[in-house]
Amino acid sequence: MKIRVRLFAAYREAVGQGALELELPEGARVEDAKKALEARYPGLSLAGGMAAVNQDFARPDTALKEGDELAFLPPVSGGEAERLFLTEAPIEPLIPELTGWATEPAFGAVVTFLGTTRSPNKGKVVDHLVYEAYPGMAEKVLAQIAAEMRARWPLGRVAIVHRLGRVDPGEASILIVVSSPHRPEAFEAARYAIDRVKLILPVWKKEVLEDGSYWVEGGADPALRLD
Repeated sequence: MKIRVRLFAAYREAVGQGALELELPEGARVEDAKKALEARYPGLSLAGGMAAVNQDFARPDTALKEGDELAFLPPVSGGEAERLFLTEAPIEPLIPELTGWATEPAFGAVVTFLGTTRSPNKGKVVDHLVYEAYPGMAEKVLAQIAAEMRARWPLGRVAIVHRLGRVDPGEASILIVVSSPHRPEAFEAARYAIDRVKLILPVWKKEVLEDGSYWVEGGADPALRLD
């Protein structure tokens, strides 16, 4: 059977392309596709990342079928009450808009978190960052994170906006706005959101320095991590 494979960030650069076809025996699983790719491309190691089949997270033992789209994701970026999206435009103009949108008489707390590009980082001057995403799946994961937040805390409105493309030092890469009736829940939910984004959102960051560039190593959900 043939499946479509998509690769992102460091994986894409290691292979030299972001999309390819892979032929596997019937009954093959994600872990079989991983081994086949690593055998085809000796410089490629998919250990530590995650996988998605047809834009849903998949375990190593998930079975594959003809025509599936299998994405390998390097370690890690709604409804009326939610604003969840990716953008290549500057985030800063959205801060007053989304804070105002999240503010209602029923919500006694509105917490805003803004993540910005840091320079220097680890003693080196950062020229800029480049963010790359898996479109389609990224929006689904943002909705998943918002649903997890609401399952844990009584919240009002939730906004998560992630920047793509080039982001210069001092510019925002992510904006999270959470409102709730009381402040502890708003603070806890905002913290949870950024932690989950760093763990499972299929958005990757390349740090461009004066003397080179590299993909920043992120995390992966332990339950989904490929060995």
